[in-house]
Amino acid sequence: MLKIGLIGLGPIGSLHIDNLTSGAVKDAELSCVCDMRKVDNPKIADIPFYSDIDQMIKEGGADAIVIATPSFTHFELAKKCLLAGKNVLVEKPISLCTADAKKLEALAKDCGKICAVMLNQRTTPIYKRIKEMVSSGEIGKVNRVSWNMTNWFRPQIYFDMSAWRGLWKGEAGGVLINQAIHNIDAFAWIFGLPQSLRAWCKFGKYHNIEVEDEVTCYMEYPENMTATFITSSGEHPGSNRFEISGDKAYVVSEDGKLKIHKFVGGSLREFTLDTKYAFGTPETVETVEEFEGKGGQHAEVMNNFVSACLGKSKCDYDASQGVLSLTLANAMLLSSFKNSEIPVPFDDELYAKILAEKQASSELRKEVRKDFILDFKKSFR
Repeated sequence: MLKIGLIGLGPIGSLHIDNLTSGAVKDAELSCVCDMRKVDNPKIADIPFYSDIDQMIKEGGADAIVIATPSFTHFELAKKCLLAGKNVLVEKPISLCTADAKKLEALAKDCGKICAVMLNQRTTPIYKRIKEMVSSGEIGKVNRVSWNMTNWFRPQIYFDMSAWRGLWKGEAGGVLINQAIHNIDAFAWIFGLPQSLRAWCKFGKYHNIEVEDEVTCYMEYPENMTATFITSSGEHPGSNRFEISGDKAYVVSEDGKLKIHKFVGGSLREFTLDTKYAFGTPETVETVEEFEGKGGQHAEVMNNFVSACLGKSKCDYDASQGVLSLTLANAMLLSSFKNSEIPVPFDDELYAKILAEKQASSELRKEVRKDFILDFKKSFR
């Protein structure tokens, strides 16, 4: 049985409490919790509560720590826990910049511990299916990818209710690092990293915030594959349309459905080069696959983490995986800062320096809105 300590009892922390106390996570128990304020939650009434992180790490008896605190705290807390000999599961993003993420990856190896990241969107059935189709070659050579992910709408009060949201000092980014990081992770998980990209970020276009709330990015991959990724937290109702153009099939993911157009002849390229018909098009067979539910999400990731900590399986969500999405998010911001195309991987230290300069001139909110209403059905996607 793995004893887990939880740092951060906000909305995400509450979700972890539910999973750990309901039996959704096997071979684990919640042994201690930590937050700056006492939280009235009957599910943790009999669980030791700490307001001091160092004290919890020392006295709480936890084998592993789950970090569910604001983004700007992730790196230092994960580092502290690893150095204390604890396995760690960090909420997304693993850190604010790739330089720090790679430090955590190296530190975990040096300490002989696991540092995992909550990449829960990888458990979504439709993304799993797309990953399978690309990896198996069912789609054939991928020529072009387009993901329009603009249904991450957030009103102004979402930012104003927290001291850290929407600020360089608090989040070190906006829609890329907070909301769409899930989609960016799925993108990198399925296709890997591009060799270069050019991004255009709009900062505070829809909200009174410092960071980006609209992004358009163009990417180039090896073997002439190209991709675009568009996201926004200021559009409504927005859309979530994911298109993949392959040599054997054309695939569209939208509204929980996967439309697959397979080329009867097998290869679009062969038809393109061989047909004698000036306006000819290849014959296709369309199938539609429908997906219900969101998969295992947070509980599935935590079950894998627990199993890995107990030596029963490999960790599928370790720090190296967390670096992927952060690389894309940081690269898009760096491209926009420099107003130019940049190679991937890019200069980690240059990005860290630019980010530090922005954070130096940024301050957390001294006053936050107290009149907000939380609708948890809309909080997690």
